[in-house]
Amino acid sequence: MLGRNLEGRYTITARLGSGSMGTVYRAKQHAMGREVAIKILRGDRAVDDTAKARFMREARANSLLASPNTVTVFDFGQSESGEFYLAMELLEGESLGQRLTRVGRLPIPVAVDAARQALRSLAEAHAKGIIHRDLKPDNLFFARVLTSALPSASGEGGHEEIVKVLDFGIAKMLRDGDEPMGVVETQAGTVFGTPRYMSPEQAQGKPLDARTDLYSLGVIVYQMLTGRPPFTDNDAVVVMARHIKSVPKRPNEVCPDANIPKELEDVVMRALSKDPAERQASADTFAGELLAALEAQGALSSGVRASMTNAAGIRVPDSMRPPPVVLPPPRTRRRTAFGFPLSLVALAAPVIILVTAAGVYLGMRSGRRPPAPAPITSAHPVAPAATTAVEPTPTSDVPTVTPDTLPKADTPSSAAPATPPQVTKGLPPARPGARPAPKGTTSAPPSRASSGAPAAPTSTSNYGVFD
Repeated sequence: MLGRNLEGRYTITARLGSGSMGTVYRAKQHAMGREVAIKILRGDRAVDDTAKARFMREARANSLLASPNTVTVFDFGQSESGEFYLAMELLEGESLGQRLTRVGRLPIPVAVDAARQALRSLAEAHAKGIIHRDLKPDNLFFARVLTSALPSASGEGGHEEIVKVLDFGIAKMLRDGDEPMGVVETQAGTVFGTPRYMSPEQAQGKPLDARTDLYSLGVIVYQMLTGRPPFTDNDAVVVMARHIKSVPKRPNEVCPDANIPKELEDVVMRALSKDPAERQASADTFAGELLAALEAQGALSSGVRASMTNAAGIRVPDSMRPPPVVLPPPRTRRRTAFGFPLSLVALAAPVIILVTAAGVYLGMRSGRRPPAPAPITSAHPVAPAATTAVEPTPTSDVPTVTPDTLPKADTPSSAAPATPPQVTKGLPPARPGARPAPKGTTSAPPSRASSGAPAAPTSTSNYGVFD
């Protein structure tokens, strides 16, 4: 085929690879002046009507898809010499199968990002009624895409790396009128799909829907994380039987060194459920759960994208990632005090203090004032002229004493009447054990200025507490 010209539009220049359905070549498209990949159906298959139908179904399925994560189909047809061909975008890079063979397993963020890009392609296909039915590592391609012609530090132009889903060769058009395909193509004796990545319902020949692709991609994610698929038996029939009946080991049991987060394990194991109803409902849901599992472990920190770049050697474009999923904050056990949340106690404490203080204040203000001091009877008679009535002032309980109320110096004490006089109100009671006053003195207390003795104690409190 090298050097052949197809309908005067494509010239084949090199052979890129081959498969069960045909061979892929590099070719030059004359009208557009670009290089493309040409997939040509094998000559011995071209005479088989079933193979022709499969080939045309692949061309039709690919022509309906426009996702950047799906290989683009430019043209398809039949050449003058009878070859069926499919013209696609030419990809530079390596397949996931080649990368796993080279490195064993991928870093967790890289594996999750690759799976989410593949799910973006599947989401579009499923929305248009197309299921792939043959997902495997060789059908996921890490393509190098030129992003800038300016030389980088290495002297080359800037590149990005995106994941492309290839080969919708046995894709089923859910809305067409074809009869459902069985698992085994009896005429050719071959199995539709790859047993190692085949869903249980596909292995049993049951009707398929989009969830069969999610199972296959779950197997691929399992292999990217652990370095091996869930079932590694060499016999294809045994592998298919295990997919139908056997529950695979959890990824951390297979590869403890990978330190796979439990949340991510749960997402993968859910995709590998035998019952399609127990898997994720859609490709978008699967992609969201993968991202949420990483965010729950803090794996999508600022260094994640850098680790993607370092692991792959090429920066993964942000435009190829679905928007991040916002998760609710993890529920934690709330600390309590006396059975109440601490936040509620903190809010109620100031209110309790204010109410308590107000109650104390009102209680003090409503208390009764103490009774007036009892009258004091002097032990010695005093002159009637020396008797003074001292009324308490409105602001103090201390009696008012003026010079006119004091006894005269020349008043003899013998002139005092025999009967004791009345004692004025408002004087403090005599303290127990006090010495009697000398003759010739009044019962009024001496001032600080005249005697230097301290005045009688008085109350200065307004809150019901007295000395």
